[in-house]
Amino acid sequence: MSELLEGIQEARLPVPGRVFGARAARLDALAAGHPAAPFLALLARLARGQEAAVREVRCGARPEAARGARLEGGPEWRAMLRVVLGAVRGLTLPAPAREAIARLHAAGEPELESLAAGVLAGHTVDLATAPFVGAALQAQFTALAAGLDAAALPLAQAVCPACGFAPVAATVGGVDRLRYVTCGLCATEWHVPRVQCAVCRSTEQISYYEIADAPPGVKAEACGSCHAYLKVFDLQHLTGADPLADDAATLVLDVLLGEQGWRRVGRNLLAPVGEVDAARA
Repeated sequence: MSELLEGIQEARLPVPGRVFGARAARLDALAAGHPAAPFLALLARLARGQEAAVREVRCGARPEAARGARLEGGPEWRAMLRVVLGAVRGLTLPAPAREAIARLHAAGEPELESLAAGVLAGHTVDLATAPFVGAALQAQFTALAAGLDAAALPLAQAVCPACGFAPVAATVGGVDRLRYVTCGLCATEWHVPRVQCAVCRSTEQISYYEIADAPPGVKAEACGSCHAYLKVFDLQHLTGADPLADDAATLVLDVLLGEQGWRRVGRNLLAPVGEVDAARA
């Protein structure tokens, strides 16, 4: 077992086009027959926009990456936002979404940067624009993370070793049944042993919650020490699961856990569900 553990890849960097293409496909699949099908279909179009954005907008190398510091964003996200907004053109959207898109098209650089700062800090004041801004920021940070050296990243703790953002969810899979948590911003994955809190690393008072009568493979791992929870998607039961997409399709579990006093570890930038304890460290 010790030899097996020594071979674990501690961090896995994203391949941007693959991440967003697979996410869009997963969201389309999840939308079929889902009570929130229009919402998931919109997120699928956003993911297609992200896929186009990382292909069309080049993100230059960041000097902080060479120093081993956490990634910081730049102005490229605003160009990516235009691509993302173009991807939803022609969709039949509710009035708040249409108005949000119009505000983003009309916004100047200071207003856009203020919106981005709020999304990153978890202090969003305009929830209607947040998914579009979040999508563009994800595209930028995922592109930046792809250029890092995984072996040079620090061992991850409660936040992403590449950018310092909180995880959106985790997956368990492979022959060795390893668990990797996924950054909600740059899609970097890092290994956290199973039955261990992803926040405080406690192995005490760990419990699991799932939706009654739901298909297998979706659980929330809750820690009695820090009262936080993280969703875990089992790839053995959920072929093709994507942490962000499957999280968006299971928001009812967040509602149930919130009613019981649990706090969510991180945020889904495409599906903001109110204030959560996931501010960037």
